[in-house]
Amino acid sequence: MKTKIIFLAMLFACFSCGTNNKPVSDAQKEKIKGEVKEVVNTFIKGCEEVNFDMAVEPFLDSPDFVDLVNGKTLSYKELMAMKPNFNTLLNQKCTIVDEKYAFLDKSTVLYTADSKWSSNYKDGHSSISDPEVFMFIFKKIDSRWKIVSYADSFVEKTVKYGEPSKELNQVELMKQFIGTWKWDVSKDTTSIFDFKSYGTGIEGYFKYITKGKIVMEGKQLWGYDKRVDKYILSFLTKGMDVESYAVWFTSKNKYEWIPYSDISNPENASFKFTGVFKSNDLFLETYIKNNKEVAVWTFTRIK
Repeated sequence: MKTKIIFLAMLFACFSCGTNNKPVSDAQKEKIKGEVKEVVNTFIKGCEEVNFDMAVEPFLDSPDFVDLVNGKTLSYKELMAMKPNFNTLLNQKCTIVDEKYAFLDKSTVLYTADSKWSSNYKDGHSSISDPEVFMFIFKKIDSRWKIVSYADSFVEKTVKYGEPSKELNQVELMKQFIGTWKWDVSKDTTSIFDFKSYGTGIEGYFKYITKGKIVMEGKQLWGYDKRVDKYILSFLTKGMDVESYAVWFTSKNKYEWIPYSDISNPENASFKFTGVFKSNDLFLETYIKNNKEVAVWTFTRIK
């Protein structure tokens, strides 16, 4: 049974008797489309972040709710019983290929999507569902769009994490960061990064100094994950939530890092950094968002 909760609505028998059959204007359609898309995004975000409660929040708790997954029907209660299955997942990634909206009336919308899904599991394997088609039936209830029925059809293939590259030894290449580096953030602000070896990983400390005063500081822990042949970077800035990234070298002097949530689909990462070591004492890092270079930063070794 698929651990992902993607279930959308086939045509169903739970329309209310008082359906409003008046035509929906183009302006109304655009407004409704935006509202429905927000709910779809919440569902997808919950699946990608392995947050079951977020993913199922839009679903209507009702005896009439129907979940149809590859020919098997589930009730709302049976769907909720799937929550423990989410504990086997690390993360998921959804790519919407195409989506359509059908407006049955002002309070009933049929949403369908052609998609691709990838899932990474805690036991080290991954799965890819391509193609995957899902469908929701939305009803507006008490001023909120709720999913009253869901159908999901997919072709799933189990794959293994790729073997570590024999050409690029990530553990050895990552040692290039060991040392203390300075980054001139602005005219009055300098950032210092201090990296020390810790087993096969790196332990880091950083601080931002403005006019002689530390205005921000934090710690980093870089750990090598053999299953994905990448480093997992935990980035904790004092007073802020933890951030997690995947970091790896693509050649002997070039590397990338992306949000950990995008590790299963790095080509479509929400943003990324690319870096290049120009020498043992200098590396450049480029921040890229929406496939556009936003900034380039220079790091110089001070010891």
